[in-house]
Amino acid sequence: MDELEFCIKSLSYPLGMLLEGSKRRHGEFVRVTRNCVTLPGAPFAALCYLTGIALYDSLDLVDKKRLQNDYRAIERFRMKMLGSKLRDVLRHYMESPGLHISPGERLAIDWLEFEARRKKVEPYLERIVALEKTTGSRDALLKKTGFLGELSPDQGLLLVYIAEDEKLRGLINAALGKNNPRFREEVIRYFKAFQG
Repeated sequence: MDELEFCIKSLSYPLGMLLEGSKRRHGEFVRVTRNCVTLPGAPFAALCYLTGIALYDSLDLVDKKRLQNDYRAIERFRMKMLGSKLRDVLRHYMESPGLHISPGERLAIDWLEFEARRKKVEPYLERIVALEKTTGSRDALLKKTGFLGELSPDQGLLLVYIAEDEKLRGLINAALGKNNPRFREEVIRYFKAFQG
């Protein structure tokens, strides 16, 4: 999993699944096909946003409807980036994404695979929710979430994705950062990509 896949999965795990095993190629526009993603020479944050939009656009109407909340997450990412110190270099890409995306192939999410993966991480979510109800503080909860060290970075992203609300997602991210060195390394690589 490279930084681009990590970014997309942090916004929409199902969309990120479409990037698994795909090659990266340099080109003039962002274009997604089954086996390849073409990326222009743009800042990493712009590539995350444009790739997310291109992947979403590649879906049929049923999947688009199913992932409406994920699309909103991509748009929240755009607003966050445009509100950051990177806004001047990103505005060109994020205010007119259609100028930087070329239509690719029609893609479909493997929902059976998604559900199989989800079932594997659901017990971890249940344990965290139970701990949240019984521990008195955030620090106490973080100390009791050592079991998250068993997860791969990919499973960690899926666990955050299936959490119901932002507070719980923040808690899981903090617990993964504290107890899962491999996840922490991926996060560090991801944030370094933003710095170029």
